[in-house]
Amino acid sequence: MESWKIITFNVAVYMFLFEIRPLETYLTAYLTGPDGNVSLSEVANTMESIRSYSALTATVIMLAVSEYFYKPAIIAFTACSFIAYILMSGSPSLTHLRVGVAGIGATNNAYILGFSYLYSQISDRQQYQKATSIVSASLQLGIFCGSVLSQIIVSTSGGIYTILPYCNASAMFLAVICACLFPAKKKHSFRLENVLNENTRLLEKGFKNKTEIREKDILIIQSIKYNNSVKNTIKGLLFDFKTSYSNKVVLKRSIWYIISMGSHFQILTNMNVLYTYIVNRPGNHDVLLNGYAEATISLCGAVGAYLIGKLQLDWVYYGDAVTAVCSSFMGILMMSCYYHDHLFLIYLSYILYGIVSQMVFVSNL
Repeated sequence: MESWKIITFNVAVYMFLFEIRPLETYLTAYLTGPDGNVSLSEVANTMESIRSYSALTATVIMLAVSEYFYKPAIIAFTACSFIAYILMSGSPSLTHLRVGVAGIGATNNAYILGFSYLYSQISDRQQYQKATSIVSASLQLGIFCGSVLSQIIVSTSGGIYTILPYCNASAMFLAVICACLFPAKKKHSFRLENVLNENTRLLEKGFKNKTEIREKDILIIQSIKYNNSVKNTIKGLLFDFKTSYSNKVVLKRSIWYIISMGSHFQILTNMNVLYTYIVNRPGNHDVLLNGYAEATISLCGAVGAYLIGKLQLDWVYYGDAVTAVCSSFMGILMMSCYYHDHLFLIYLSYILYGIVSQMVFVSNL
């Protein structure tokens, strides 16, 4: 088997286990129920704020250290998620719940580390989209299994959510074991042989003026001779940042990701609150079917992510137009939820949103 397929399989198994999170499907219902005993206002205004800020902080940390500690970072964040679910199990106090929610938020974006590790281990850029589609499909299948499991547990227990945190903790424990089996990536250090190569994989078609590159290399060599390893590392980070964002395509995609992913995470965070809010409205007789909805989203998203990886299309020419149309459609779907009074229509809009978002994510890599 080719090396890129082995790496892809390892990451796909990890992603599958990491996304088996039954508690997330009914997180608001769990927090406002007898296990958490927290008001819906507290969840919407405090808990979700803690979750969002911890996710932002953790993402910054991931981007800062992941290139040098891919495998340890994956293990650490997964273990953090395991501890968070343990804190939320049983009869947790408000402090335990807040710490647990912060831990959940901090690890929600850990899949970024999985994809980063995947790309760092694959040398052939031609395999990026295939590997991305396979891992994305595995990720969505993990969400599907976790969502179905949550719905089965809630339906058979008569609306009791007590066991859900234990299910999450068990999946995180298996994910930690899987992450420990990852092949270790070669350490990255800013020595002369590394600094000389200014053209990264992302920008291998970047600077065309070889003379300019050589002059910059000479300046870098002269500077690092008088710096220690810490200064060289900082200079290397700044150098990578400047090199990457000097490319207009990278800059454009980065701005799109900042806006779209920020909106996406807010949607994922607040949809669960919206479900419980709609059910608790006077005169509403809808029943929470979050598990079925999330399962449908993940299954259809997995199919869409896999098929988009197989689609033969000139993405350089049509990519921006496809991204613009899909982004507009996603925005319309989410805005329509404001006018819906029943869960069925909200579930339908969210399912369509999930399918399109997965396809756009894969097509933009």
